[in-house]
Amino acid sequence: MAFLSAATLGGLLGIGISGDLDVQDKRDLADAAMEAGYLIIPDILPDYAYVSSDDVVTIVRACPGDSLSLSYEAAHLMLELGMAITMGNGMCEPSEIRQLSYVMERNFTFTDLDVRALTALKDFSMSYPPDISRIIFRMSRGMTLLECQGIARMMTTVAASGSIGSGKIIVMRELFAAFKLDERELYQLLMSFRPTASGIIEVKPVLALSRRDMMTRREPLVRINLEVVASKKRETETISRILSEIFSHED
Repeated sequence: MAFLSAATLGGLLGIGISGDLDVQDKRDLADAAMEAGYLIIPDILPDYAYVSSDDVVTIVRACPGDSLSLSYEAAHLMLELGMAITMGNGMCEPSEIRQLSYVMERNFTFTDLDVRALTALKDFSMSYPPDISRIIFRMSRGMTLLECQGIARMMTTVAASGSIGSGKIIVMRELFAAFKLDERELYQLLMSFRPTASGIIEVKPVLALSRRDMMTRREPLVRINLEVVASKKRETETISRILSEIFSHED
């Protein structure tokens, strides 16, 4: 996996950007990447996602006919939260990733592109851990308080599945405080979980289907038509080739 700044990616795509990106800047950058056959990770399109030209991103290839599910934005946000928790101690444990994967599967149904994009986001987050305060801000604008509280409680299973160090506790305390949950409940939950024989802590879904469907992107589906891409002018073909070379190890 390779990383580059949003400004550098924009330069490769012929999009000049600097400073903080507004809504149109983000759309132009995302659309140009899609035309070249790539999806930008992390997701820059939601209105609540503040993106600077200096922010580091990566990309994942979209195959012909690929599409993102309507719940991708919510899944992306939940995965970022989980990775912020797992990276709270500065490293990610296999048991935490197994639990986080289970939590995600209990709440969402994924397309092939969802899986590749979220896998890339997981790997990206190991090098660039998500900021918990930004995630809390985004959650508070996309979900009800009860949903945020349910997710916070559910994410204690991710915290409990690995080593519980001071960094992870700090992240969890901030999460609980933001959503008006008693800190004592956090410690009670962390001590109460009992993994199954497979090592997984069982959870119930907390996002209703109706809410997941409501949390859609303005343009929820990404469809890549190779014939259309192939007909683009030579500059676009060159851009795609350059991006492929830069990210040749991301598969």
